[in-house]
Amino acid sequence: MLKNKWCLKRVIELTFAKKARAKLIVLIITIVIVSIIPVNSMAENESEKYWLVRVFSTDAYNKTIRAEILLELPSPDVRLIDSEKLYNIESTGIFEVVGVSSDCLIYIDSVQRTLSDIKPETFMLITVENNLITRMMNVNSVLLQEGGIYNGILEENNSDLGYITLYFPDGSGTSPGLKSALSYYRTYSYVRAEDVAVYKNGKPANIEALNPGDSVFIKLNNEGNIEKISATDNFYPVYGKVRTKGNWMLQLERADGSTIQYRIPFNTLIFKDRRMASWNDIKMGDEVRILLQTSGNQIIIGEITIISKEIQVDAVYRADFFSYDKLTNSIVVTNMRQFKDGIWNTFNIPAISKFDINDNYSPNIPRGAGGTVYMATGKSITGKESVVWMSIENNALRTEVTGDTIVDADPGRSRLTLLNRSMPVTYDDTSLIVKKGKLLTPNQVKSRDEAYFATSNQIDGTVKANIIWIREPLDDTGLTLIRGRISHIDLYNSMTLESFSEFSEPYWEFYNVQRTLTIDPSITRVFDDAGRIDLSLFDDSGEENYKKQTVYVLAQDGKALLVSTAPFGDVVYKGRIFDLEGVQKDSFNHIVVPASSLIIKEGIRYNDELSKWENVPETQFSFLPNTVFVKNGKLIDSSQLEVGDRITVIKSEFGDNAFVVMVESY
Repeated sequence: MLKNKWCLKRVIELTFAKKARAKLIVLIITIVIVSIIPVNSMAENESEKYWLVRVFSTDAYNKTIRAEILLELPSPDVRLIDSEKLYNIESTGIFEVVGVSSDCLIYIDSVQRTLSDIKPETFMLITVENNLITRMMNVNSVLLQEGGIYNGILEENNSDLGYITLYFPDGSGTSPGLKSALSYYRTYSYVRAEDVAVYKNGKPANIEALNPGDSVFIKLNNEGNIEKISATDNFYPVYGKVRTKGNWMLQLERADGSTIQYRIPFNTLIFKDRRMASWNDIKMGDEVRILLQTSGNQIIIGEITIISKEIQVDAVYRADFFSYDKLTNSIVVTNMRQFKDGIWNTFNIPAISKFDINDNYSPNIPRGAGGTVYMATGKSITGKESVVWMSIENNALRTEVTGDTIVDADPGRSRLTLLNRSMPVTYDDTSLIVKKGKLLTPNQVKSRDEAYFATSNQIDGTVKANIIWIREPLDDTGLTLIRGRISHIDLYNSMTLESFSEFSEPYWEFYNVQRTLTIDPSITRVFDDAGRIDLSLFDDSGEENYKKQTVYVLAQDGKALLVSTAPFGDVVYKGRIFDLEGVQKDSFNHIVVPASSLIIKEGIRYNDELSKWENVPETQFSFLPNTVFVKNGKLIDSSQLEVGDRITVIKSEFGDNAFVVMVESY
């Protein structure tokens, strides 16, 4: 064997078949490459080092690579890597530039390649002699994935919905359970951003610091959620509107009005709506994002994404499809019912309704279409309710509504595994998926999401999710409801309660101590029996002062956000809003007069004597000028109440006036 060289051990089998009267001699030669074996070791050459690295980029012109060193190894044999060390790799996100020898041997999947063939985010086992790389061999990333370690280039960081999406230049992967599927995307979720250890360029960071184009190295916990992210600046995004499109050339107009032009390689990855697209899908006027990387004197284009605008959803419906008018671009439906927070509502919905199709949406409605239509509506450019998404269903035998937790979301196989259902539920691009009032794609559904499902039994025996209404845990805004007697007011500055009670459903907890709250003239609002008053009148001196008055206070971070003189209430109701009375709307469906009262059905009331909740019949509550309204931890007024909202009402034993209305809506 030759020192410092790799050898190919060939096994050549020659088989000659001869028979007495045969006129044909068959020669079979099979060459099998068994393995690539290093001849020398550290003992033979102390100057050699063996590293497992993650390649960020290569520069073929200057013969260098930009890479993060993950492990130093005793030999260049990947089979000898200790699995425990491999699974406990800690990425720092710090890269080094290392020179590559002119005669370096590079192997990718056992085939000799060049430096230009190495894709970003490739794991390589390298041999370094005298500060130059002399040998490189790729390491299958599946080895690390078995230990919960994944890497890629950041496509999207959605901290609002709690997930990140990576893309892979080699086309591998779509989810941890589908390593071989060719979707180029992989989505990973986290439950709480503050529970994720995040590093950017080797330093602690928050999750919002991660940007598209970053090289990302993530570690998942046993439940498949992200516990650590290490990111490094790698590709950088360029945004713009397509001004000119030529022969594999794009000219973009940026936000500042300047233009820039790029030559696009024919094999560049192009995406639209989280799916592979083609060069022909890029149109004049499209908003695009190009991920670029500068390597030496050349520009490397990683991908092009045609940007789709986030679609806001105001309401979700199911109805019978009646007709489509191509001339007016509108549909007519019958028997419509609204879906919200797991219930169908038909109250105050007309028997026949007409909807315009939103200008930014082009549904595929076949001629003579009929059946059940599931649709989402949002505001048009004029503020009118219009259809932003729809799907027509013809194969449903029976429908039902359930609430459940998603154990596994598998968009590659269009399958959801739910906690309380033995049979998987199918979902796809024809499923209406909503979260926080936004329309989602199947790739954005994640494990551990809690959701309401409107499902239908299909003719083929499967169960399909027609609607997935994802329930997001309510943010803790720190807003608290307290009640107490005012002992002192420092005009425009602060107010002090001589003692106070804090509402902790369904009780008021009393604290026999003073509580001083800051008054912020730009935030604090005060309501008395006549409605909102000027803050200059909220004082403890003069004829009509507020000293010794008992008030409700909505407090947050030591500030009084709202003060109300509404009467004390010790009776607590819970239920869903069935109707809002007194609402008046204009022709664009805008509220011009808010509700003056609400009705709940199938509600419950807390019996303080028996310490239990009891069912109550249909109940109506009227609003006072100083009724306190809170929705999802934020101050609102009665115009923001919606049919279907879950509410808690505080009132007195007598009368129907609601003193406090607290709303929870997903």
